[in-house]
Amino acid sequence: MNFKFYFRFLKRIAIASTIVAMLFLILNSVYPLRKAPEYCQIITDKDQNILHAFLSNDDKWRMQIVPGEINETFLKTLLYKEDNYFYYHPGVNPIALVRAAFNNIKAGKKTSGASTITMQVARLLYPARRTFLNKAIEMFRAFQLEWKLSKDEILFLYLNLIPYGGNIEGVKAASYFYFNTQPTHLNLSQSVILSIIPNRPNSLHPKKGTVLITKERDKWLNRMMKDKIANEKLIREALSEAIEMNRRKAPKEIPHLSIRLRNKYPGISTITSTIDKKLQEKTEVISYNHYTYMLWLLIKEF
Repeated sequence: MNFKFYFRFLKRIAIASTIVAMLFLILNSVYPLRKAPEYCQIITDKDQNILHAFLSNDDKWRMQIVPGEINETFLKTLLYKEDNYFYYHPGVNPIALVRAAFNNIKAGKKTSGASTITMQVARLLYPARRTFLNKAIEMFRAFQLEWKLSKDEILFLYLNLIPYGGNIEGVKAASYFYFNTQPTHLNLSQSVILSIIPNRPNSLHPKKGTVLITKERDKWLNRMMKDKIANEKLIREALSEAIEMNRRKAPKEIPHLSIRLRNKYPGISTITSTIDKKLQEKTEVISYNHYTYMLWLLIKEF
């Protein structure tokens, strides 16, 4: 056994690794990470139901989601579709890169990608044209994100920034505008839909109908069944579920209190009030009925 050969080989690897690490640290200090965009401010009731929302400074419905506001069904679905090895790679998945390169060369065109969730976050923070140079920069930014943030922080940054068509960004805003529900209440069908829209936010937009959305949802549900990602009964129920998606209007309830809270707590993305939404709605109905009745009596007098 030639120990000198192996020693020289390991020495060269160590030197190369040291140079790469030093270069990364230098570039990291020269080109620090950009801060995430600001979120729109929302006012919720005591049960986290959204009562009122204000556009962000860049006119986006980008509602911040935090741990505890998302359910396991959606996270499991998202990781299965986007990045099975998210918690194991350092920001870039070399196996996925090799596989994608092989498939694309074999097909003579781009048939599959290798972007990890971390790389997608980098692309969302630094949008640019798809070129080899920009892909290299994207990979560098992905390593930066992994260096600076925890896996969960990166994941929730992704959940807050993914595009859903128009000026809707993030899972929380999409859950409200498309399904009128909180992210914690998303079922399997809704979870798959919100996992596939970000890849094609224009063609899979609800305003274009749900035929294509249904087709794509069913394709991924069948893949999940084949790979045994979820309970077969739940998947079959999701396959039979009719899709009802219409972009809802922005919530504008309790306007006077909302403006007061916004002015009192600027910079806070989510303000939880003591309002009970159901009780508030009942009170408003009673008040309106009383008002119309009194108005009717007044008119009758004259």
